[in-house]
Amino acid sequence: MVMVKAPVLLKYKLSYAGREAGEQQIRYETSRKGQRMVLTADVALPLPRTKQRWVSEMDQRGVPLKFSERVEGRQNRVYQVEFLRDEGVVVTKGEPEFVLPYTTDYHDPLSLLLALSRANEDVLTLPMVGGRVHAERMGNETLTMPWGEVEATSWRLRPGVSLVYFDASGYPLKFSQQVGEHVFEANLQEIVHEPEPEAQPKKKSRRRGGRRRRRRR
Repeated sequence: MVMVKAPVLLKYKLSYAGREAGEQQIRYETSRKGQRMVLTADVALPLPRTKQRWVSEMDQRGVPLKFSERVEGRQNRVYQVEFLRDEGVVVTKGEPEFVLPYTTDYHDPLSLLLALSRANEDVLTLPMVGGRVHAERMGNETLTMPWGEVEATSWRLRPGVSLVYFDASGYPLKFSQQVGEHVFEANLQEIVHEPEPEAQPKKKSRRRGGRRRRRRR
């Protein structure tokens, strides 16, 4: 099973119908409860222009505990999902807003990427809130990246027509999705390995004691 080494920042260029369409970043981090993925994007096409931020808080297995999505544009939108396994429910806030039973380990759009990068199977069905994603491994393909040619494994996702390409380290190299009559793509430009966060130094404890004795002259 491939394990992405965190913390790491991935930088992408976006394109739509062959035209530049903005920028995107995905950050992998470790957290107290397990793992964290953050996606930020400035999407110029298709219109209207939007700024997006997705955050997935996951446990050590990569199963989401909480997912949030914020979209800023012509209309602003905030959407949150809490996966309360111990309480047996999934709670959403925003549009749509509902509560459903926690009957299986669900995924969100970011934890789905992590699951695909780790998968050994060739066919997967991943439960999502409101539906399922069917993923099929399509085989290997050589992609030309800014740093050279890379052997990549591709997955086809349904419903819809989407392709995701991963390298041997589990990094998503490319996303391709049919949007209307055109193709929307995200292509990786740079991998930035970030230093591990430094542990907070422990505070020195002061000894409790009585008053100092005065020196006798």
